[in-house]
Amino acid sequence: MGKSDGMLEGIIILIVLIIIMIITPKGTSNIATKSPQSDTQSSSAEKTPTPTSPYKQSISLSTGNAPYAYQSYEEYITIDNVGSGPIDITNWQLKNGKGERAYSQGGNLQYYPSDVAIIGQATSFVSPTGSNSFKDIVLQQGESAVITTGSVSNQSPYKIVSFKENICSGYLDDLPEYTFTPPLSTNCPRPKNEPGVELLDSECRTFIENMSSCRTPKFNTVDENGDICYNCVNSKPLSSSCVDFIKNHFNYSSCIANHKNDSDFSGRTWRIFLGKGWEMWAEKYEKIELFDQLGRLVNYRSY
Repeated sequence: MGKSDGMLEGIIILIVLIIIMIITPKGTSNIATKSPQSDTQSSSAEKTPTPTSPYKQSISLSTGNAPYAYQSYEEYITIDNVGSGPIDITNWQLKNGKGERAYSQGGNLQYYPSDVAIIGQATSFVSPTGSNSFKDIVLQQGESAVITTGSVSNQSPYKIVSFKENICSGYLDDLPEYTFTPPLSTNCPRPKNEPGVELLDSECRTFIENMSSCRTPKFNTVDENGDICYNCVNSKPLSSSCVDFIKNHFNYSSCIANHKNDSDFSGRTWRIFLGKGWEMWAEKYEKIELFDQLGRLVNYRSY
């Protein structure tokens, strides 16, 4: 083979290599094929919210009875301050996962906006006269808030609004007009320790010493003969001075009047009512999201 033949062969090889490079897609050998599993994982990661609020380490969120309660007045979740300082949760928002659930309607899948509720202010205690004074809800370290979706429908004998539990709250829980879910704390002052008991007659003192805490006595009941006894308490005849003392000390209104300035008056739990007339949290496939006053995600729970 001559020199010219060798050059011709080299040119032909070069032309063939150039043609191969032109018709071959760039980066073919470097393309990574994603498996269906990796796609699913990526999609799930995108849907998982990431807390961005500076309170995310200090606020614990619990589902309460949300998965199995059906009435708004009994449905609740809880918020706990597990941080090291006070946190104002006023104007924080709660959001459900309705917007991420598909609903079948007329053979088609429909999506609806999520429900949002705002945590408002509350009173230090339910006023016996209805003149409640509201303020921001500040959870101190270790305090909790029970967030009820609805409200207390019965507003008599006391108007029930969002409030902080105290040593008199047990009297409210004991009244047949109300049902609180979960029940209010029942750590009322013990009747026998009420100031002034030591000045009463012996029979009266014995009766009061046997009274239960957080219970409102019944007056003008019938005696053992079935006759109305105007000086009877829980069907027990007592002196007029004894009956007057019991009326003025052992009920919710009297407890507030006599103990609201006590150093141990306030409890550790706020009772917040969102006032919704419908169930906010679904039985399943639900997501509860909590946002701070600037709209930053604090915490969430899914079930």
